[in-house]
Amino acid sequence: MDVRYLSFDGSQSFRDFGLYIQSAEIGFPDKTKTRIKIPNSNIYYDYAQIFGDMYEERTLEYTFLLAKDHTKFDSEDLEYWKSQVMNWLEPGVQHRIEDSSIPFYYFIGEVQNNPDWQQDQSFGYGTLKVKINCYPYKISVDDMADDLWDSFDFNNDVAQFLEFEVTKETTERIYNASSTAVSPKLIVTGNVTVEAHSEKVTLKAGTYTETEIKLNVGWNDVKLSGNGTIKFSFHKEVL
Repeated sequence: MDVRYLSFDGSQSFRDFGLYIQSAEIGFPDKTKTRIKIPNSNIYYDYAQIFGDMYEERTLEYTFLLAKDHTKFDSEDLEYWKSQVMNWLEPGVQHRIEDSSIPFYYFIGEVQNNPDWQQDQSFGYGTLKVKINCYPYKISVDDMADDLWDSFDFNNDVAQFLEFEVTKETTERIYNASSTAVSPKLIVTGNVTVEAHSEKVTLKAGTYTETEIKLNVGWNDVKLSGNGTIKFSFHKEVL
């Protein structure tokens, strides 16, 4: 039987620290609503119609058990491993977090509050409760441009090629299976002009991680012109 583990910036809870996950709660983010009442009416205007749904952070809560299979930790061992685990979890911000029970996705977050450590000296084990504040969406490990079958979601994904040869003006359709709009990385050879949702950019050869081009949820009509190639690289983001 495989042991469930948490990967935090590449280090694993069980392999590297001997931590068993005793319990886990993968929270969902609260929706942030911004509405104004239209004067002299009973109607409210919801800004989500312009900006899309907005969410608060989501939280992941884990209780880890630090214990040996056939013997117990002495007090010195417990203090040592507690320090090791704290130094693994607490420093820095924006960690990549993977839960082995949620394959093909990762979270981005950090431990903002001190974990709660309890130890039972007589039985030689400790428990650690950790709360991780995360970006609202979980993010696919695989790039949608790679079109990999192991992680393909037959209920929601669309098989598609995301690299286009551009020799004349053409309109391509790109599907974003995310729960939110995403900003694709654009990899260009030659010179290509891209237009989508009233935003237009002209790009020379290179890789662009920040442009005005966004892919909304669902199908997107993207107009291309120029002479070269362009690849749309992005990761699916879902609740």
